[in-house]
Amino acid sequence: MIRRRRQQHPRQGERGVTMILVVLAMLSMLGIVALAIDIITLYSARSEAQRAADSAALAGAKMLVDMGVTTDPTISVPTVVQIDAATKAARDVASKASIAGRAVQVADVAVSFPGSGTPTFAVNPQVSITVQNTNLPTFFSRIWSRAALTVRATALAEGFNPSNSSSIGGVGAPGIPVIARCVKPFVIPNCDPQHAGAGCGGTGATFFDPVSGAITNPGTAPTGIIGETFHMFSNCGPGPGCAPGAPDASPGAGGVTLRYYPAQMPAATNSCPAACGGGTNFENDTACCNPTPISCGLTVTLPAVNQLTIDGTVYPEGGGGPAQNGVECLTHQRPGNGQDNLNSTPLTYPLQISVGNNHPLAGTVLSASDLVTTSDSLVTVPVYDGATTPTAGGQVNIIGFLQVFIDQAFPGGGGPKAGEFQVTVVNVSGCGSSATGTAVASSSAVPVRLIH
Repeated sequence: MIRRRRQQHPRQGERGVTMILVVLAMLSMLGIVALAIDIITLYSARSEAQRAADSAALAGAKMLVDMGVTTDPTISVPTVVQIDAATKAARDVASKASIAGRAVQVADVAVSFPGSGTPTFAVNPQVSITVQNTNLPTFFSRIWSRAALTVRATALAEGFNPSNSSSIGGVGAPGIPVIARCVKPFVIPNCDPQHAGAGCGGTGATFFDPVSGAITNPGTAPTGIIGETFHMFSNCGPGPGCAPGAPDASPGAGGVTLRYYPAQMPAATNSCPAACGGGTNFENDTACCNPTPISCGLTVTLPAVNQLTIDGTVYPEGGGGPAQNGVECLTHQRPGNGQDNLNSTPLTYPLQISVGNNHPLAGTVLSASDLVTTSDSLVTVPVYDGATTPTAGGQVNIIGFLQVFIDQAFPGGGGPKAGEFQVTVVNVSGCGSSATGTAVASSSAVPVRLIH
């Protein structure tokens, strides 16, 4: 019997190869996915580190601004107190962040001050922050290397005061415009009521040069402008008419008075509490925040009639002063004079503000008399060139800002006029009438901005 041999298929020996290739492909794909997870973790940690560095740099620069460093360009070397305060503020903010689930430690934050110890520091003080995590958790890359990954981010912030532009570009150099938000509706002339000089029609000096924005009397009171106090009062009459007069910087009942014009700001949605009344736009803009930006170079139309009458309500303050309820609500003055108070006279930095009994956080987070560095009483007001007398319904140009602390509003009777209130100058920011370039946005008189 003849038995035929069964022939083998030519590809019969390749069976199972496809399965091996699929397994290898899946392993490669899993490896790529594993590395992608680690890379995503690394990028996420890098973003968290950058946010922490940005926030810390802005906090440090804001502390330098709050300590008045930018308002006195004659300071050549910052004090140890200024450096220490800015360093602590930066590290406190950074330590509130986390990187890859790990809280940032003080040792993870490096703080430096470019230009510190040189005359350029006080012109535009900068704060440089480096935040790092040297033990970043990895999931799969440790298969190839057991070395821990490190993520690092840097940020550079600046406390920018356009008043010092002439210090950078020379005397007469054009200023740089600033855009401020949440300013209060009190347009004041460029008249310093506490210093003698040729400005303000011969009754006082200017806050800053009307062209370059350079501060006229830098430094602290009594020789400088920082810490000086004066009263503010409306420049409109008590009746329906508003006949602006010459800027008044002469001593009045209860102190030297600087007259302002009530500003008509666009109606906005203000989150004013019901306790503040909220009767008029002017009152709301005083007590709360009108987000309408006001920039250097902006033309503002003065009221042709009494501002409070335009708003539909006539308040009883003599001379058409600010809405008493608005100022008192802003500062939490009533009931019982429970407003915050500046703790030092003359003014020193950093600001020491004593919490009042009516502070929103008093009795919960804070106790009365606790010291803080900011307050609702700390406000920004626009400044116009007060060398000439504007007309009723006329226009004036905004050339800078003043940051002031509202010490007290007066109800009138036997002293200052009703509607008059006392302020203490904290910061000065003069753009001048020659300001050019890209405007710097801010919510305060002296902007703080990220450079890198």
